[in-house]
Amino acid sequence: SGSSVFKDRYDMEADKLEKRVRDSVLEMVKKRQTEISFGEDFLGLHLKAHYASDGNSRITVQEIIDQCKTFYSAGQTTASILLSWTILLLAIHTDWQEKAREEVFELFGQQPPNPEGISRLKTVSKLLLLQEQGILIK
Repeated sequence: SGSSVFKDRYDMEADKLEKRVRDSVLEMVKKRQTEISFGEDFLGLHLKAHYASDGNSRITVQEIIDQCKTFYSAGQTTASILLSWTILLLAIHTDWQEKAREEVFELFGQQPPNPEGISRLKTVSKLLLLQEQGILIK
């Protein structure tokens, strides 16, 4: 977009997405502000910094939003790369693929996997850990 006066449809869509992300984070911030404790997670620690009694270490709500966007984006990219490599390694090592498939069917049957059950998949967890550490599956 060469002009700051006229925006093309991509700029307008980017602005809409930016507003939606900002509104989502602001909603989470407002919800946490009503709770007794901000929590010890990523957002909670940033809210503590926002309300810090030492003015020099305070951060703004905009800084919280920017940090949340960065953290989310980095996590999504990391997870995407990890899963891509895992799929490639499973395609190469069909014996591990079969072990993982059997474990998924044993735990879930014909039901779609759910987050609680996924954490109980030992073979799949081992595959992800080995891949994350850069150890080739043999």
